[in-house]
Amino acid sequence: MLQIRLFGKPQVICDGTDITPELGNKGCALLCILFLRGGDYYAREKLAAYLWPDSAVSAAKYNLRYTLWKIKKSTDTGEGGRSLIKLDREYCCIDRAYDYVCDLQTIDEIDPETRSADELKRACDAFGGELLEGYYFNHCEDLNELILSQRIYYEKRKNRLLMKAAELYEQRDMLPEAVGILERVMEYEPYNEQLALRLMTLYERGGDRSRAIRFFNEFRNRLASNLEIYPGSAITQKYAELKAAPAAPEPAQAADSVPGLHVQTYCLRAVPCFWMADTVGKLLDAVGDDVRPDDRALLRVLGAIQPAAAVCAGAEGEVTAAPAAVAQAFIWWLTGLAARQPLAVHIRRAGEMDDVSRGVLEYLLAERPAGLTLLTEDGCTLVDMPSGK
Repeated sequence: MLQIRLFGKPQVICDGTDITPELGNKGCALLCILFLRGGDYYAREKLAAYLWPDSAVSAAKYNLRYTLWKIKKSTDTGEGGRSLIKLDREYCCIDRAYDYVCDLQTIDEIDPETRSADELKRACDAFGGELLEGYYFNHCEDLNELILSQRIYYEKRKNRLLMKAAELYEQRDMLPEAVGILERVMEYEPYNEQLALRLMTLYERGGDRSRAIRFFNEFRNRLASNLEIYPGSAITQKYAELKAAPAAPEPAQAADSVPGLHVQTYCLRAVPCFWMADTVGKLLDAVGDDVRPDDRALLRVLGAIQPAAAVCAGAEGEVTAAPAAVAQAFIWWLTGLAARQPLAVHIRRAGEMDDVSRGVLEYLLAERPAGLTLLTEDGCTLVDMPSGK
């Protein structure tokens, strides 16, 4: 039995013996091209041009003959037997009657409409990595472009198979399995709004409304930080519905009963954005260097009110930003932090809060971001706007 793995680090094993070193990188690339062709014949002249484009025609043909000979020699089943490669003077192809298994062919032959969810998931697990992972051939532009295009194609095919498996699990009300698969796809398609909306819906169906809200906040921050765009209307409407859904009232909590990271913040009415700036500074002191790359765009904006944020974001020179942009960056960053770990913000002298910060605090109290607890000076949960003096 011949076992051929073309996804991840290529490997060819014949009757338990690893023959990959004998074939070499060009031999594995040749096998990949032929398997991509299916069982159809491939012109030897074109193969030589792919694999040895800088060689003279005669030298390229010789190299191809030698590589084909190594494959046939390594896979020949004996006198009168078969070899993996069928060839004549002008063409060659994979002999489908040969006793072998190849991950690429297995994946090509999977029909998502006739397979069960478990079968589709197992097929996707066969993807050990990228096609010909780590392979790059100097001076072989056409070959490298072919490999790259096929990597993209098979990544999309894997995601389609996984999406179908998730759909089948969902139909059987196997929500944890469906969620696990969609979260896996989300790692490869982090800006896919349709996929994000589907995940939020499944979180809600599973009774985890707060998880759906946290997920939206993370997704929104990712779009804003990396692409500088906002979520579309459909997913935003879903978020609004989740936020508007009735939730059990939360009793006032003592400060020592609130889990997670705690910061003490102060207010100063005469200085615009003072509470926001103080909160950003205290949080940066608390998290230290543990700042995600996705947060740096938001921190760059917050550098307009808190120099420590500009330093953390690597901004040079004076940072300026419109008040609306600062307020939005503060809300998104705070929401993102709370989504990753419980966060309790103690507000001292809340009645002395500046007007800009009061507007932001009012927004946070209305939105109730998951994981964020706002506490008064006496350590009780803040449920309404503090009155000014």
